[in-house]
Amino acid sequence: MTDMWTPLSTRQGTGDALRHDVSPALSAALRPWIDGVVRDSSRLADRVLLRCDLFRDVEHGPDDGVDDAEFLAWYTPEERLLDVVDAVLSLLPGAGAYVQVLPGQKPGMLEAMAGGFANMTYLKHRQPLQQLLDDGCSAYTLSANGRALVHRVDPTVTAVHDKAARAAEKPDRGSASEHLRRAYTAAYALHPEPGRAYSDAIKAVECAAHITLEPNNSQATLGTMLRELRQHPGQWDVALPEKTGAEGEATVIAMVSLLWTGQTSRHGGQQPTREETLVGARMAVDLATSLVRWFADGAVRRR
Repeated sequence: MTDMWTPLSTRQGTGDALRHDVSPALSAALRPWIDGVVRDSSRLADRVLLRCDLFRDVEHGPDDGVDDAEFLAWYTPEERLLDVVDAVLSLLPGAGAYVQVLPGQKPGMLEAMAGGFANMTYLKHRQPLQQLLDDGCSAYTLSANGRALVHRVDPTVTAVHDKAARAAEKPDRGSASEHLRRAYTAAYALHPEPGRAYSDAIKAVECAAHITLEPNNSQATLGTMLRELRQHPGQWDVALPEKTGAEGEATVIAMVSLLWTGQTSRHGGQQPTREETLVGARMAVDLATSLVRWFADGAVRRR
C-alpha cells in the first residue's frame, strides 16, 4: 500500500479514513481514466463489457454515436465503476509481466524487453490509477502485480506477507509462494473469495512444509503432516529459545492444527457444509504467512 494523503478531519480523528463507495469526485476522475485506457488497447472494450455483464439498452444502441469506450466510461453506473476498473486491470497488456532485475545483474534481451514494456504499461496506466485511488481516499488499491483491485491492508501486514512469499521462492518449496499470493489476493479482492483464500493458504503451507515434514510421501497433505508432527515429539527444532524444548514445537503443531481443522467445506457429510467466513479466511492467510516463512527459512526443521 502506498503512502496516502488523508484529509485534516481524518488526521484529527473526526472523519472516516477510507471510502468503500465511489464518491462523485472519484467517479469524475475514474471515468476519463477508463476512457483513455480502453481506447489505448484493441478489443479491450468488448471483453470488459462481457466480463462486467454490461450491455447497451435501446437508448444507447450501436447507432447512437456512442462507441464502446465512451459507453463504458460515461454510462456505467457509479456502483459498477470499480468492477469495470478491476476488469480493465486484469486485461491490460503486460499485466503480471513485471520483471525485476537485481542490482549488478545483467538482464537478457527478452527480460529487458518484457520489463520495459511492463514498466511502460505501469507508468502510463496503473500509476495514474493508483494516484486517483489514493487521492480519493478509496478503500481499494492495486494488487502487488497490478492485475486487480484489492482492499487496502495495513502496510505492516502487507510487508510481512510479501517477505514470506519471497522467502518461499525456492525450488524445494514448490509453489508455496504462488499459493500464498493467491490466498492473499482472494482474501482482500474487490469481491473476496473466502473459500479460495483458505484453500490456497493450506496449499501454501503444504508446499512449504513438505520437504521438512514428509519428503518421502508424494501424497502428503497438511493432515498427514500434522500427524507426522504429533507422532514424533521431540524431533522438531524451532529457532526461538525454549525453556523446556517443547514450547516451540507445541506452537507449530497448534497453528497447523488450527489451519487444517478450521476449513470444513473441503469435505461433504451428513451435516450441512459450513462455508468459510471472510474473517476466518483472512485469519487462515495470516497463519499460513507465518508458517510458510518459518518452514522456508528453516526456522522449523527436523533434528
